[in-house]
Amino acid sequence: MWGKVQTVGTITEFINKEATLGTAASFNELLDWALHPVEQTKEVGANIAYEKIEPFLDIICVMSYPLASVIITMAGLMYIVSFKEKSISWLTKTSIAYVFIQLLPMLTKAIIQMLVV
Repeated sequence: MWGKVQTVGTITEFINKEATLGTAASFNELLDWALHPVEQTKEVGANIAYEKIEPFLDIICVMSYPLASVIITMAGLMYIVSFKEKSISWLTKTSIAYVFIQLLPMLTKAIIQMLVV
């Protein structure tokens, strides 16, 4: 059973070059939407604009966790060393900033959708 190999086709037969699954929106689509707003719907333009911004938002979201962890750890050490007011300030500011950064993709999408209407 394990020793038999069965070939079902080549990789080129498996991969369809015409498929667009997983591809990002091109800059030409965004430019076409900007130049011909009557032909293209506003929702398509908003989705294209968000798709252009989304990778940068993902990078910011991923980087926020380690940075917030380091700052909160430093604030905890400052609290132990008797810098209580400064450490509480760091904790609250870092927590609020971290939550805001995690909500940033959702807020950006909502703002873009509101601008479309």
